[in-house]
Amino acid sequence: MAYFTHKRLSLLLISLLLQSTCFAVYALDIPADNEQAEDIPQKINGFLHRLFHRDQVQNITKNQSPKTPRVAVNIDINNSALKKLIINHLPLITQQLVEELDDEQISFLAEEAPQQTQTMLETEGYFNAKVSIEKQANSYIIHITLGPRTKIENVNVALDGSVTSDDDLTNYYKNAIDNWVLPVGDPFTQSNWSASKSSVLTAIVRKKYPLATIKSSRATIDPKKNLADLALTVDSKQPIYFGDIHVTGAQRYPVSIITGMADFAPGSPYDLDKLLDYQQALEQDSHYSNAVVQADFDNMENDHVPVLVKISEMKKQKLTFGLRYDSKNGPGFRGGYDYYDLFHKGFVGSTLLDTDRYETTFGLGISQPRNSRGHFWTSNLNYTHSTVQHLKSHALTSGIWYVRDRNGIDSRLGLEYITENSKIEDGPDLGHSYATMLTASWKRQNIETQLRPANGYYFEGKVGSTLGKLASSASMQRIWANAGYYYTPENKKYGTWLLRGQLGYVHTGDTINVPTNLMFRAGGANSVRGYELDSIGLKSLNDSVLPNRALAVASVEYQIPVYKDFSLALFHDAGSVSKRFSNTNWYQGTGLGLRWFSPVAPFAFDIAYGHHDEKWRWSINLGTKF
Repeated sequence: MAYFTHKRLSLLLISLLLQSTCFAVYALDIPADNEQAEDIPQKINGFLHRLFHRDQVQNITKNQSPKTPRVAVNIDINNSALKKLIINHLPLITQQLVEELDDEQISFLAEEAPQQTQTMLETEGYFNAKVSIEKQANSYIIHITLGPRTKIENVNVALDGSVTSDDDLTNYYKNAIDNWVLPVGDPFTQSNWSASKSSVLTAIVRKKYPLATIKSSRATIDPKKNLADLALTVDSKQPIYFGDIHVTGAQRYPVSIITGMADFAPGSPYDLDKLLDYQQALEQDSHYSNAVVQADFDNMENDHVPVLVKISEMKKQKLTFGLRYDSKNGPGFRGGYDYYDLFHKGFVGSTLLDTDRYETTFGLGISQPRNSRGHFWTSNLNYTHSTVQHLKSHALTSGIWYVRDRNGIDSRLGLEYITENSKIEDGPDLGHSYATMLTASWKRQNIETQLRPANGYYFEGKVGSTLGKLASSASMQRIWANAGYYYTPENKKYGTWLLRGQLGYVHTGDTINVPTNLMFRAGGANSVRGYELDSIGLKSLNDSVLPNRALAVASVEYQIPVYKDFSLALFHDAGSVSKRFSNTNWYQGTGLGLRWFSPVAPFAFDIAYGHHDEKWRWSINLGTKF
C-alpha cells in the first residue's frame, strides 16, 4: 500500500489536473478558439500557485536575481533550440529559480517532468518523442529521443458569411493566404499554427468585415504517419460601413480641418488602414499635439459604425527661439512665431529670424490646412544677407508650392523666384541676377532616433528649370541631392557606420547671370572637414571663393563607443566643386573626433587634416544635420 502525506496527496491531485489541462491545450484535435475567458485576479502565494501561474510569477520576478537550482537538471538532446525551450519552461528547472523547494516538492516535479517535456515537444511537432528521466546523486538527467517530426500534409482555409458573395472575394482569399506560415511540407508548430490563424482573421477584419470571427479550427495529427491536416473556417459576419465622424476636443480650430483629413465618407466600407492613416494625418498636422481615432462598434446603427476622434489642440500662437554654436559660423540665434488660425480657417502664418556670423535670414510664410491625402498649399518670402569667403550677397526669394506630406515623405511641386545682388568684398560688383523656376522636390527621413542616430537613412532631392529666359537673367536647369545612411550591428559594441554624400549640377550657357546661391561651394563641418566653411570653389579676387556649377561630396565615418553616451569618430571626407564633373578636383580631409549624445542634441568635436592645403582645423557642432 502506498503511503501519502497530506501535501503529497494534494500535489498528486493537482498533477492529475495539470495533465488534463495539458491534454486540453495540446489535444490532437484542437477546437475553435474564439471564446475568451474572463481575467480574474488571483493572489500569488505558495508553491502550487507558482506552478500553475508561471507567467505571472515570471513577470513579478523578472527584475529579481534568479536563485541557483539546488538540484541540477541536465537535458540530453541534440537540438539546441529545443533544449533552450525546455530549460526555459520546465517546472523542475524554473521553480527552483524562483523559490526554495524541499526534497518532496522536487521529487514531485521530477515525476511530472517527462510528461511535461513530451507536451512541449508536441508543440514543436514531435509527437513520437521518447522521454525518460534518470536520477543521480544530486541531479537529474532528462533523456530525449526525438523521432521524426510531423509535417503538414493538407491545408484547408474556408471563408463563410457575407464575404462569399462579395465581388472582391478572390482578393480576400489571396490576402488571407499571403501571411500563412504553415504551408504543405513544413514542420508543424503550435506557434505557427496560431500565427496562421491570426493572419487569416486579420486579413478579413481589416476591410469591410471587422466583426469576423474564427468559426472553427482543427489540427488533426496522425502520429503514425507523422502528418498533420489543418482546417480553418472564418465567418465574416455582415459587411460594416463607416458612419458619421464624432469629434471631441476641438475648441480653437474649425472642426472642418479634422473632418477634411478623413479619406473616407459616411457610407463607405469600413477600412482599418484608412483609420490608421487618418490618425497619422491628424498627428502630423501642426494644429494638434495628439489624436486618437477609433471605430465605435458599441454604438453601431444599421451596420454603420461611428468614428470617434479625440484630439488635443496646439495653442493658437507659438513663440520659439534657440541658440547654437559652430566653430566657424560662431554663435547663432533662431527665433520664430507661428499663428495657427489665420482668417479663422486654420491657415498657419509664420515668421522666422535666423542669424549667425556669416548669414542673416528673415522670412514670412503661410500654409493652408492639409486635406485627407496630406496635400496643402504653402508660400513664403525670405530675405537673406550673407558674407562668406569674401562674397557678399543680398537675396530675396519667394515661392508657392503644392505639398504632399504623408508617411514621412515630403514631396512638393512649386514655382520659385529669386533675385540677388552680389559683390566681392573690396572688389568688383558681380551685378544683379534673377531666376524664375519650376521645381520639384522629394524628402524622406527614416532614422531610428535623431538624438543618437544608429540605423536608417535620409534622402533629399530637388530639380528645377527656368522656362528659357522668361523672368530670368539666364536659362538654366538645376539638380541637387543629399543622402546619408547609418548602420549599427545588432551588437552595438561594434559601433556605427555613417555614409553620406551630396551631388549638384547647374546646366546653363550663361554662368555669370546665374544667382550665386543656386550654384555650389563645399567645405566645413557638414561638408568636407579640414577646410573652412564654403572654401572649396572657384578661387577669385581678394582671396574670395565663388560658387561653381558642379558639386560632389562623399564621406565615411566610423563611430566607436568608448563610454556610455560617448563615442570616438574616425572619418574621411572628399569634395569637389568645378565647372563640370569631367574636370573634378578632389579636396580630401581625414580626422578624428568625439561624439557626445547628450539628452538635448548630439555634440561633435572634430580635428581634421586638409590634404590640399596641408593644415589641421578643428570644428564644434551641436545637433545632427540631415
